[in-house]
This record gives sequence, structure tokens and C-alpha cells, in this order.
Amino acid sequence: MKINPFLIKGYISPEYFCDREEETGKIISAIRNGRDITLISFRRMGKTGLIYHVFYQKEMKSDYNLIYCDIYKATNLSEMTKIFGNAVFNQLEKTSDRILNKLKKFFAGLSPSVSINPITMQTDIDFRIESKEEAERTIQQIFSMIEKSNKPTVLVFDEFQQIEKFPEKNVEAILRTHIQPLNNLHLIYSGSSKHLLAAMFSDKGRPFYQSSQMLELGVIDSESYIRFMKDKFASGNIEISTAGASKILELSRSHTYYVQYLCNRLFENGFEKISEDVIMDKLITILQENEAYYYGFRNLLTEQQFSLLKAIAKEGGVTQPSAQEFINKHKLGTTSTINSAIKSLLNKELIYRDNDTYKVYDVFFSLWLKMFI
Repeated sequence: MKINPFLIKGYISPEYFCDREEETGKIISAIRNGRDITLISFRRMGKTGLIYHVFYQKEMKSDYNLIYCDIYKATNLSEMTKIFGNAVFNQLEKTSDRILNKLKKFFAGLSPSVSINPITMQTDIDFRIESKEEAERTIQQIFSMIEKSNKPTVLVFDEFQQIEKFPEKNVEAILRTHIQPLNNLHLIYSGSSKHLLAAMFSDKGRPFYQSSQMLELGVIDSESYIRFMKDKFASGNIEISTAGASKILELSRSHTYYVQYLCNRLFENGFEKISEDVIMDKLITILQENEAYYYGFRNLLTEQQFSLLKAIAKEGGVTQPSAQEFINKHKLGTTSTINSAIKSLLNKELIYRDNDTYKVYDVFFSLWLKMFI
């Protein structure tokens, strides 16, 4: 079966991965030279794909244990510890018997249970952690296991800014205390909240101050992405012009996920030639498919918040949302209500600030608001 070359989840091989050569080189060089990395980008820009692309490289697979730990769903230290434990054991231990024996040795008193997920064939480990102290001891034991491995380990904490939201205090200090003395471990801290992560690593009073090299992931170079698109469409005997590929980048703001998704849908139809009209028709189909989801936001927001969201989308972004000209043009009310709505939309992650410009986070949602509302 022929694979649609425009992946929207997962990672297969460099054949289906566009560019990021410079970023890949920087991450590998940092690891090779004993520096931890903090990788920051907006959501859906391709951070996770880049991490797995780095893991795929021959020198990484042969020389390191590679562990990916996504803590986005964790709401407290206990949940994070369980996610961390599962990620580590699934990489360092290959059979359930070995895992169980290791767990019994390391976590006496926590009564760990082990099961195999029949779909992913991953080992699911569950153990009860009833206090912050138990969680900290467990984290220390997991790090100790990593340190004793026969190869150095590269550990990714994805969405690392989530620890800021945990109810427990001093989580940063707990992690830093156990990470700092380890010689056999290299960290990649990855996340989508620039201001939270930047504060963690640049504030002199915080445990992770200047402990890693910062790397901000921007959009893929347009010429590289256009070449990639033309090549992958050609693999399906589909022709797309440079102007057509540029149109896709323009509509998607070059955000990796939205480029890939639009191209994926265009590829599936097997057009012989993709014109700009075909691109717009497919985009409209996608937006209409998601209308129920988009209308859901309207019900969750106040009238003021939704009106501001719509205005930002129609402008394509706004630098001064409290400016009288912008308020009058879109009939938005008072400056105080605008400031309150901005704060709420930022907290809900429906908008973000790119340098000095506020934009709607979801590119397709933004286009729907602009075109249909």
C-alpha cells in the first residue's frame, strides 16, 4: 500500500521529513558535547517530529538510550512520575518479567502492577503514589536506574512547562536536584509556551537557570518546503506549481501541521494537477467539516471574547487590540473589556502573541472565522 507522503502524525523516516537540517545538527552537537537543550516553538510547528528525527539518526540510535516522555496530560507530580516511569521502563526493559523484577526491587512498598497494552504492545506500569515524598523518592529511583544503564541516555521531557501548573511546590527544584549530579544523562526540554519556558531557564532565582541551550523552532524555509511538496506530489504523479505550493504556505502560515494536513487531503484525491482553485476548494471542504467544532467555541466564549477572536482573525493578526481604530472598526466596546478578553483568550490558548502581534492559534479556525463568520 502506498503511503500518503504528507504525514500528519508520527514519524517514519527522513524520506517523509522536510528540512530541519540545521536544527537537527544543533541538537545532536549539543548532546555530543554534554549540553542540555530547551526546544521551544508554537504548537503544531513540528517539535515532536524533529525529536524523533534526531532519534532516528544512526549515531543517536547506536550510542544512546533514547527516551521520549510527554507530560502534557499530567496534572500533578504523581501523574508525571507514572508517565516518566512508563517511558523509562519501556525503553530500558524489554520484557514484562524483567520489568516486574526491576520494579519490585526499585519500588518496594508501591505495589506496582504490569500489563501489556494489546494495541501498542507497550508495557503499562501502574503504582500508587500517595504523597509528594513518595513521588520524589520514586523519581530519584528512576533517575538512578537511568544513570546505571550501560549507555548514556537522552531523555526528552515534552511539554515541560506543565510542571508550572502542578499543585505541588518546588517541582523544578525536585527535578533539578536529581538531574544535576547525573553524568550519564542528556536532557531535551521541549514545550509550546515560550514565556513559561523562557522564564524557567533565564530567571536567576530558579533552579534551571542557564542549565540548557535554548533553541527556538520557527517555520521551515519556504524554498525547502516548496521543493518537498513538489517532490512528494510528484511521487503520486501529481503536479503542483511553485505558485500553488506557495499558496498552501500562505494559507497555513507555514505552520507544519496545517501544511501537512492540507497537502495530505489534496494528495488523497489523486488530482493530476493541483491548481490554486483546487487548493481553495479543498480548504473550504476542510473548514466545513470542522464547523460543528468551531461553533462549539462560540458557545464556550462570551460575546465579547468571540467578537474579539473574530476581529483578530479577519485582520490576520493585530498589534494593538486596544487601539480605538481597531475597536471602532469591529464594534468591540470599551478598552477595559478588550484587555480582559485578550487575557482570557490567551489563557484559553485560543490566541497567541507572535512577537508584537496577536493571532488566532488554530490556523484553520482563523480562516473559518475570516471566511464564514
